[in-house]
Amino acid sequence: MKNYVLTCCSTVDLPADYFKKRDVPFIGYHFILDDKEYIDDLGKTISYEDFYQKMKEGAMPRTSQINTEEFINFFEPFLKEKKDILHIAFSSGLSGTYNSACLARDELKEKYPERKIIIIDSLAASLGYGLLVDAALDL
Repeated sequence: MKNYVLTCCSTVDLPADYFKKRDVPFIGYHFILDDKEYIDDLGKTISYEDFYQKMKEGAMPRTSQINTEEFINFFEPFLKEKKDILHIAFSSGLSGTYNSACLARDELKEKYPERKIIIIDSLAASLGYGLLVDAALDL
């Protein structure tokens, strides 16, 4: 059993079955569509077909970053299992999410000083980000 987990954000543009097959936990970004907030859960809550249909009808989605508390809630179960975390984050040049992950790490290090929490700024987006995560899984 490995003693670490590699995680990422939902913005890697990889299909849901990829995450299951490679056993990669991900944290979902938020988006607002037609004044309703969703978490990017890879098409479970709102299908991709419905999402794009709404856009075709004129809806304009907006996104918001993952906050520090969400990262704490995402990371902590792994730490409780005595696993270290390697999180590859969405580009800091495009979102403040990398910073939120770092703040969560700093807070959790006080509670779990024996665990390693490494946050990597991918400096990438979309499938380029996904390819980086995929390559890291093969190391």
